[in-house]
Amino acid sequence: MNPLRFVLQRIFSLRLLVVIAAVVFAFAGESLSLLSYVDRLLFSAFGTASVTAEGASFAVMPPDALNAAISARALDEPAWSPAAVRGGLMAVAMFLVLGVPRLGAAVSLPVVLLVSGALVVLQAALMFYQNAWLPLGEVVTLLLAGYLVMLFWLQPHRVIVSLTDNVVDARTRLGKLLLRQGQPDDALEVLAECPPDEHTLELQYDIAIQQERKRQYDKACNTFRQILASRRNYRDAAKRLAALESMANEATRVSASGFDSTRTLVLPEQSLSRPTLGRYEIEREIGRGAMGVVYLGKDPKIARTVAIKTLSYQAFDPSELNDLKSRFFREAEAAGRLNHPAIVTVYDVGEEADLAFIAMDYAHGQPLSDFCRPDRLLPIGTVLKIVARVAEALGYAHSQNIIHRDIKPGNIIYNPDNGDIKITDFGIAKISDDSRTRTGSVMGSPLYMSPEQLKGQKVTGASDTYSLGVTLYKLVTGETPYQGDTLAALTYQILNKRPRSVREFNKDLPNGVVRLINKAIQREPEKRFANAATMAEALKRQAARDAEEVS
Repeated sequence: MNPLRFVLQRIFSLRLLVVIAAVVFAFAGESLSLLSYVDRLLFSAFGTASVTAEGASFAVMPPDALNAAISARALDEPAWSPAAVRGGLMAVAMFLVLGVPRLGAAVSLPVVLLVSGALVVLQAALMFYQNAWLPLGEVVTLLLAGYLVMLFWLQPHRVIVSLTDNVVDARTRLGKLLLRQGQPDDALEVLAECPPDEHTLELQYDIAIQQERKRQYDKACNTFRQILASRRNYRDAAKRLAALESMANEATRVSASGFDSTRTLVLPEQSLSRPTLGRYEIEREIGRGAMGVVYLGKDPKIARTVAIKTLSYQAFDPSELNDLKSRFFREAEAAGRLNHPAIVTVYDVGEEADLAFIAMDYAHGQPLSDFCRPDRLLPIGTVLKIVARVAEALGYAHSQNIIHRDIKPGNIIYNPDNGDIKITDFGIAKISDDSRTRTGSVMGSPLYMSPEQLKGQKVTGASDTYSLGVTLYKLVTGETPYQGDTLAALTYQILNKRPRSVREFNKDLPNGVVRLINKAIQREPEKRFANAATMAEALKRQAARDAEEVS
């Protein structure tokens, strides 16, 4: 609420009229004959009642006769009388303005009558026993007249307070609902017209925490400042504000150095809430890719650990963003249609102001690219089992009309502890029954791409078996069939040259493994394995044959 409006609404009321009356009574009471009526009435009652033949008669003396009557009775007015009267007027005014609204009309009425009576008794006692005159009539007049004025103020005030409380309560409820729906900015706007109290401050605090979790550090700083402006030392708002200001400065410094697709989120210190993407809490960075960073996260509702793949919008040109977002969400759509133990499971997909994210099964292990160096190659038997399981999973995906199009060691996670594998990164997968997918674009990793994929021709499951054959080649030799200094040179070799023999790099390979690789990486799709399932069977047979020879 506007502070000036808030003040004006509380000043310009009948309560202000009571305060003005008290000031007038205090400084101009002697010049207003009406204000001496109670004094004249009391003096007449106590000192000038007359008796006639018809009986007792009583009349209030005129205003100009009071002073003469006081002198005739030889009454003295104490020197402190003006100060006492003015102090009484101010005390009565404060009681009327502050006390009556709190006590209410019913409770304050006996108090008013009791105080009025006490003042009258005090004035009479001074007059008879101290031979002193203390003009308390103005105080009694203000008390009685002011109480009547406050009665007119109390009734609409109660209605206004009730309506205001209802509006504040409704706004607070709406703010909580908007906050639960993930709209903290709208919730804060709803609270803007509410006076600060325990409920509104608590909701503002919750809003600031959600802004903090959503990495909206500047907004969270502003919200915490509003809280502290209303109530200093509210909870830990000051501590969080200091930490957030430090975070905002760090984010500004990083932004000034430029964006890139693999830039990690600025993770806060322990005194702040962990950042969230959707409902997932970010714990740490676990990997990076061409389109964004992958984080380890947790779903607090079911205590599930997930991998969260992100696409940062700030890292790309706006003209490219729509296509990149389409590719990114295609991964979720493609993987979401698959249910296989060797294919990563997608749990959720979401979009925020600055990025998109996919929450998927966290695959424990290492990418097979970690085992592609000549000094870190896995045993042949292990490699054949791994590639066979990948081929089985690809066969399942192809049966669901999903073609991966980017099979390579880096997209296969292997857990050496239990032998589990997971195929990841369906970001450029082709959904065969989706008319929106273009087949003329060239996407993927050139070293592992099939010739037809490089040509931009129609891609089938045979393209994945080719890429898997190159992956097998890499896993048993640490090299690839083709090498080129430039993309153009590499593409020319793949399309026109014979692949380098796998025996150049590993002379001890069994003949069966050499034949498997050569068949899988044939230039013409029809010369490769009939499908991924057939390749899986061939790999299993070869693994069993090699195991028998070893035994």
